[in-house]
Amino acid sequence: MTALPLPLAPAALPTPAPADKAGWRAAADGALRNRGPAQRKAHAAALARHVAALAQARDCRLVALYAPIGAEPETRDLANALVVAGIGVCYPRLLPDGSAMQMVPCAGPSALQPRPRSRLLEPSGPACDPAEVDLVLVPTVALSPDGVRLGRGGGHYDRYLPQLRPDVPRVAAVAAACVWQWAPQETHDARVGLACTENGLFACG
Repeated sequence: MTALPLPLAPAALPTPAPADKAGWRAAADGALRNRGPAQRKAHAAALARHVAALAQARDCRLVALYAPIGAEPETRDLANALVVAGIGVCYPRLLPDGSAMQMVPCAGPSALQPRPRSRLLEPSGPACDPAEVDLVLVPTVALSPDGVRLGRGGGHYDRYLPQLRPDVPRVAAVAAACVWQWAPQETHDARVGLACTENGLFACG
């Protein structure tokens, strides 16, 4: 794998800068909605190219993806690239009470089903042990240049990521326009080591 560009370059901060996480999420949602079809397509292509190449370089057997909601980066092309390469994929599923998240292996995005009374698409079948996951792609609302992730607020990835093996790459799927030194950050906010924007794969730090 070629050397990763360092550092992950921050984008211009929203004006005025948000005061809390809800404000940062609103600013990120606006930035995502303003991306045109070409940018969205470029981001999907970047995920398929760079994350699949990383998985192959690391001899991954199982990669955790996500089914996008709204304007989140599309992962279908990446899933197809992984399956073609003979790499298994798994997707998140919430427990019935929504208290925690599991990863469930499946054949790909076509195997996902709508969660009742929700926009989420989820797999069926038995969950895998977190120790089986070799790489995880994390949906990310905003990301600080040093890798502190802002999610949707449910805390599911904040609780799931620490269960993975220490050597597992954690890759944030984040728009380049949403790489901000956002604050306030909290101790439970998950960190990632890599980020894939529409401009490519970058190391955080």
